[in-house]
Amino acid sequence: MKDQTKENQKEIQNKLNMLHLNINSVPSIFEIQQKVKYKPLKEYDNTNYKVYRFVDIKEIQIYLTNTTRLEEAERKYQLAEPLMYYLQPQNEELLENYEQFLNMLKELDVSKIEEIEKQQKAFQKQIPYEVKYKNNFIWEMYYSEIDHQYFMLFPIKEAQTEALFYLIKKQIELQKTKKTEYIYVPINNIEYTNNMLKKSEIADLENYLWYFTQSWPFTYEVQQKDGSKSIQLVGKIPVYEKVKSIYKLQFNTKEEAQKQFKLIKALFIIQSHAEEEYSFCVGVNQHGSLSFYYNHHEITYENLADLIKTEVEKKQETLQKITEKNALQKEKWELLKQTIERQNLEYLAKEKQIATFLEYKKTFFGKVSYFFKFKKKKKQEEKPVIEKEKGKEKEVKVEKIEIEKKDFYTVEDLLKVCQLFSNQEQDAKNKQMDIKALENKKENLERKIQNATLYINEIEQHKKSIFDFWKFTKKDEVNLLAEGEKQEEVSKNHKIRKVFSFEEDMEEVGKKIDRSQRELFEKKECDAIFAIYQDVEAFNIERKEKKLKKEENYLENSLKQKQEAYQKDFDIMQAKDFDIFGSVVEDKTKIKVLNNQKHREIQKDAYQVLDIHLNTTLEEYQDNLHHYQTILEKSYSKMKSPYDISVYQISTKPIEENKWAILDMNPKKVIEKWNKKEDTIILNRINIKENMPVLFYSNIMFYGNDNQTLPEGMDISTEVLIDLKQYEIKLIGRKNFNMNFIKNELEQQVKAIEVYEYDIQKKESV
Repeated sequence: MKDQTKENQKEIQNKLNMLHLNINSVPSIFEIQQKVKYKPLKEYDNTNYKVYRFVDIKEIQIYLTNTTRLEEAERKYQLAEPLMYYLQPQNEELLENYEQFLNMLKELDVSKIEEIEKQQKAFQKQIPYEVKYKNNFIWEMYYSEIDHQYFMLFPIKEAQTEALFYLIKKQIELQKTKKTEYIYVPINNIEYTNNMLKKSEIADLENYLWYFTQSWPFTYEVQQKDGSKSIQLVGKIPVYEKVKSIYKLQFNTKEEAQKQFKLIKALFIIQSHAEEEYSFCVGVNQHGSLSFYYNHHEITYENLADLIKTEVEKKQETLQKITEKNALQKEKWELLKQTIERQNLEYLAKEKQIATFLEYKKTFFGKVSYFFKFKKKKKQEEKPVIEKEKGKEKEVKVEKIEIEKKDFYTVEDLLKVCQLFSNQEQDAKNKQMDIKALENKKENLERKIQNATLYINEIEQHKKSIFDFWKFTKKDEVNLLAEGEKQEEVSKNHKIRKVFSFEEDMEEVGKKIDRSQRELFEKKECDAIFAIYQDVEAFNIERKEKKLKKEENYLENSLKQKQEAYQKDFDIMQAKDFDIFGSVVEDKTKIKVLNNQKHREIQKDAYQVLDIHLNTTLEEYQDNLHHYQTILEKSYSKMKSPYDISVYQISTKPIEENKWAILDMNPKKVIEKWNKKEDTIILNRINIKENMPVLFYSNIMFYGNDNQTLPEGMDISTEVLIDLKQYEIKLIGRKNFNMNFIKNELEQQVKAIEVYEYDIQKKESV
């Protein structure tokens, strides 16, 4: 026990030496005459830091508090005691504090302090791109606006103590060297200083950015060593399909912040109040910030006024045209109303005549009476004649909408003219619907009048003799009056196609695909699909009848690399060389987990499938590739796509025909795993129609299933294999966008991505 105690004492002493801390002579820098005055904010989210600053290490007072990190700031402050109270072993009243300090020191991982030193050294050159950084929560730094004092409230119940001891170490070193160093840390329980934007303006700006990006940004205030401050907003924005890119807005001056705020606010007001008229495009620019576009032209604060003026003048011109059109439509509507009124009178007269006939024909005496009473009555055309005054056209009165001409227009002016335009446009739509209804009514009346006229004419034709008339009146009545507009209803049976959504359907569709492929493919076919996954380019080269010298070299290097990788894995090498177990390198009782589901299946070994060992010759390697190539070509058409899906491939060139290609259903994963240095990259997108042949990399392609325990799905990969040799490829669209790639905490790179979208169709000859 004593030996253990000595070891502990030695370990603690070594750590004290590392900190340059002498308990018997505590540096004066830790002496605090009076506790700092501090009033915490009542409402503050301690998990989300808003303010980051470079703080002079020597200016930080250190307090320890008997709490956890999640305690309220007020509670931490109440229980806080200066570090000096924990460094006095000779004081019996503070002995318990000293023991707590030693316990923390004992649990300290010295390497964590080295990590902080390395991290803070990097921050002196450049702050993290996203402002926040890994493990920033370990800093419990506060600022007293009463005393203008920075201080640490370190909770001693926390296990991660490296920030506390790093600060102790640096303060002792800097006191001796009389140098000045800064640390970049988040400041707890503090609001923005409102030097550039008011708190309400920051809240509004976050709302506006959410409107345009559908994602909430994080807003930070960053203070540099020289005291200068900046506002930095970091968020994400959709750049293509479901792919999102990070962006950052940074304002270094009040003027810059106000300009950008006014620009975004103006665009928000315009679009949100006139969504049918304006939809501004938002994208990541070459600096990783946001740019706004209208009709492919970038909008800046400097050209915003010109844009508003152009749009107001354009709307004024269009407004006058639509007003004139509305006046003509109104005149047409009134003329149709007059025509329909005359048609109604004509139809009512004919309807009355036919009704009289139908009433008289009910009895014998009525028929005779009708024949003699109306025999001498002349046939009259009751159709009104529309007289037109020759040489005279009715002048259409057009209401002129006057808008004050200005050299400078505001957002209010634009919204006003948009509202007038919207009203006139709505009037035009309503009047067009009214005219259409009147035209239908006019057409119906014309048909009814025509039918009634035919019926009356037929009556008149049979009034030549009483016997002919008598015979005519005994016929069945024909329903001529009720006949109106006949609308031909054409029933079209459109097949409703299934729409695939990667985010929503992938899990279910993956299981469906995996079940189908287990039924369709034999083990050798699954092995062939797995084999080409290891080196698709080698398969494409082997497919050629004649190979170039560089292609033959590629195959040689491919085999060499696989053999080198094989040699590094000594256990697998032994198993293969002696051929004791074959592919069974694990027993069936070993439990594995795939997508949170347990199973007892063995993962396929690429060396075994491709027959790679130290003595494999190039000829043997090519024969194996050719063998699997034949299997793939024969079995390719077995599996069909259950939906219309799009698959993606990142490259430096457009898609190549007549090749095997491995693409992914998840565009986000394809883009994010691209790690090459090119500033411009190409995203090839192929649209696969339902029931087109395609092979999916579902779970069965990567595992055996001898024990029948393999979970169904596409949990390992969301990729597909397409034989482009079997399809005609048609380029149907191109699109460009920028994406901000985060390399590490400090570095990022904006890359231009060019999308090539293709439709494919099965070749008839294949």
